[in-house]
Amino acid sequence: MYYFYAKNGFPLNVKQIMILLFSILLYGIIIEILQGLLTVSRTADIFDVAANLLGTLLGIFFFRSIKKHLKI
Repeated sequence: MYYFYAKNGFPLNVKQIMILLFSILLYGIIIEILQGLLTVSRTADIFDVAANLLGTLLGIFFFRSIKKHLKI
């Protein structure tokens, strides 16, 4: 988010945040599927996807709360 914020030079709007959120969520789902298909010692787990989603939401909330203190 910092990269997009610094690159654009203006606050991120809701559409950009949603695109970022869904992109990260899709990436996490793909990683879980590949984990289940390509590894022997790991399995795909829906709780990992939920943890990825929670971490993403916390990251977005954290960034939005500190971005006014960033020097760009």
